[in-house]
Amino acid sequence: MMKKVAMIAAAAAMVLPLGLGAIAPANAEVTAFAATKSAAKKVTYTLASSKAVKKAAYHVKSGKPELFSALFAADKSTVSLTKKGTLAGEKTYYATKQIVIKTKATKTAKAKSETLVFVKSGKTSGWAKLSQLTAGKFMAADGKNAVTKTADAVKAGTKVTATAKTTAKKTTAKKTVAKKAVAKKTVAKKAVAKKVTTKTTAKKATAKKATTKKAAVKGKTYTLAKAVNIKKTAFHFKGTKPAYFTGKFAADQPKVTLTKKGTLAAGKTYYATKKITVKQSKKNVQYLLVTNKGWVLASKLVAGKF
Repeated sequence: MMKKVAMIAAAAAMVLPLGLGAIAPANAEVTAFAATKSAAKKVTYTLASSKAVKKAAYHVKSGKPELFSALFAADKSTVSLTKKGTLAGEKTYYATKQIVIKTKATKTAKAKSETLVFVKSGKTSGWAKLSQLTAGKFMAADGKNAVTKTADAVKAGTKVTATAKTTAKKTTAKKTVAKKAVAKKTVAKKAVAKKVTTKTTAKKATAKKATTKKAAVKGKTYTLAKAVNIKKTAFHFKGTKPAYFTGKFAADQPKVTLTKKGTLAAGKTYYATKKITVKQSKKNVQYLLVTNKGWVLASKLVAGKF
């Protein structure tokens, strides 16, 4: 019996160290894992300058530039940068702010200034070193940017990511809206031009009416010596186109006012039905009433058809 107890005790003594040894590596692994999840390193620099800049396009030419978040001190000229990721290639980023920081001198490097810009593209935003960016929009070797290539791929039925499709659709929609806006402006300009033309035409018509009125005011009044109806007779003219006049006869005295209305067209036959004789410069002058026209100097007409 004693021998059996001794054997159990010995077995327990051998198992206990092995059990403790198995627990130690497990604790060490948890500790190492916790260390990898430690916060990203924050580095503080002297802030030399800070300003807003006109929105400018940039892209990554090579490598993967680091992207930082920045914490600016409220009471001194410093800024703390913390790495938050990297910038991807084949994309266009837009910069709107710029800072200049100064690094401290070390045993292996001298103090220097570094310019960073705040860039944004979609949901990606942060501070990147200007020296690692290239000015201008990203363009592929075939001369097309990423959005254009994605749009072409969608049209061709090539498989692309949902984000790329959405970006291409938004860009296409934006271009469509821009085209519609341009078309709308063009229509508006045409409408304005049409209004201006209409106004100009109206002004010309008004001016023409005014001229006609002025011409009416220039009608001359003569003493009416004689007025008779004549048998309908054919006439035509040779040479200069004779003028024809409207005739306004006074109701209570032998007076007639002749106002120029126009000129007769050449190469036609006219018919006269009335004749008047008026006093002009102490001379008797005859006018014939031409059908559908007016009074014409008889001396300007020739009897007979054209």
